[in-house]
Amino acid sequence: MSKKPAFIVYRPPANGFPFLAVILKPDGTATARPFNTEEEASLSNKKAATSLGYGVKH
Repeated sequence: MSKKPAFIVYRPPANGFPFLAVILKPDGTATARPFNTEEEASLSNKKAATSLGYGVKH
């Protein structure tokens, strides 16, 4: 298992659903926040990664 959190953006499964900015932590916990656009979700994950001291892979 990775020792670093994973920062993931999930696309909506259908129209009317939000993009999800998800953080999966090594301890098994996860957080998800909904956003209207993929760009907003990605920016949120980038900010979270930076604040936690991690870079973001593309």
